[in-house]
Amino acid sequence: DPAALAAARQELAEDIAFHQAVQFWFFSQWKALKDHANGLGVRIIGDLPIYVSLDSADVWSERREFLLDKAGRPRPGAGGEVHAASSSEACQLWGNPLYDWAAQKRDGFGWWIRRVEGASRLFDAIRIDHFRAFERYWSIPAGAETAKEGQWEPGPGMDLLRVLTGWFPHITYIAEDLGLLTPEVHQLREAAGLPGMKVLEFAFSGPGNDYLPHNYGS
Repeated sequence: DPAALAAARQELAEDIAFHQAVQFWFFSQWKALKDHANGLGVRIIGDLPIYVSLDSADVWSERREFLLDKAGRPRPGAGGEVHAASSSEACQLWGNPLYDWAAQKRDGFGWWIRRVEGASRLFDAIRIDHFRAFERYWSIPAGAETAKEGQWEPGPGMDLLRVLTGWFPHITYIAEDLGLLTPEVHQLREAAGLPGMKVLEFAFSGPGNDYLPHNYGS
């Protein structure tokens, strides 16, 4: 509503100016810090969260990228991670809106390209959060009280990863391949040519645990 936006810009002008100033100083100082770190041979890893908040600027301004109804409310909602294949008791109900992967694929994943381009100005390497959702993600009906009501849905897979690695070949990506992993998740990470993660804290359930250093793959 252009009239409502114009009124808000006028009414909130002081708040808007404050946040513009804060962002200006943050990005100026961050660039100085990053330049100093890079000058010492230190590269900075930044996180790229898998989902964004329902009340974020992204969802408000680019609703077509998400599974929302006409009022801007989520249709299915992002789930969490099923920690055991035989049980959904440990599911987490995150409440983030899900992406409309079909719509995003039709426009060439432009939203993700813009997102990664912005992150690449802040970081030297990007950790892709919750990588397993690129293969399959847990979708929960809108209004569900627990995550147990969800189901697995196919993620964008190599359709998206091929775009990101192709557009930004200079970026180092790290797949956060933690959680309930299947052979398909490992195959996707290998097809994309991305390094994964190993967490020593997770390593002590037995001698065959993949997180023990002597069990690491090449």
